[in-house]
Amino acid sequence: MDKAQELLYAAVGAGDYAFEKARKFTDRKTTQKFYKDFVKRGRAISTRVRGSATTKQAVAQTKAARTQVKAAATSVTKAIHSNAKATKEAPKTVTKPSAQAS
Repeated sequence: MDKAQELLYAAVGAGDYAFEKARKFTDRKTTQKFYKDFVKRGRAISTRVRGSATTKQAVAQTKAARTQVKAAATSVTKAIHSNAKATKEAPKTVTKPSAQAS
């Protein structure tokens, strides 16, 4: 199982656990306290992940890869157009009488 899928299962399991615990409390005030605590925790984790060096490195690598893919697509497009033009011009070049044949 890859890490992304494992992380998703962990989040779902934590949510289920939290819901199970919150269901035991019939007091709305206590339930709201748990909810606010989970929101606070989630925000803190999200901020920590966004600010981590690993995340920043992944974002930079993604941007670099995107730039390389765009450049490659441009090069391929130019090559196709160049090849198409050369293919259209080839019969004209072959059928021209040469100066040596005279």
